[in-house]
Amino acid sequence: MVSYDRTRGGVEVTTEEGAVTTSRLLVQLVQSRHSGRYTCAPANSKPKSVNVHVLAGDQTAAIVHENNGGEEVSKIPLLFLALLLNTHLLLS
Repeated sequence: MVSYDRTRGGVEVTTEEGAVTTSRLLVQLVQSRHSGRYTCAPANSKPKSVNVHVLAGDQTAAIVHENNGGEEVSKIPLLFLALLLNTHLLLS
């Protein structure tokens, strides 16, 4: 389960259930209001969060910080951000 603030608009979550359940978060037409913490909280695992910061003037870039003090990745396209979040959650 991915939790997010629905009042931000333009955010969509899709979930594929099976032997491995995968949730994907898609942010379309990203704006600064989409900055914030996004959390995945599976029923059988510890929740994981990422903080997303949309940079002014470059709406395809973001800075991502993992809540566990992990490494920082800067200026990655949001398409890769979604892939990174999905991969991180699958490996956790």
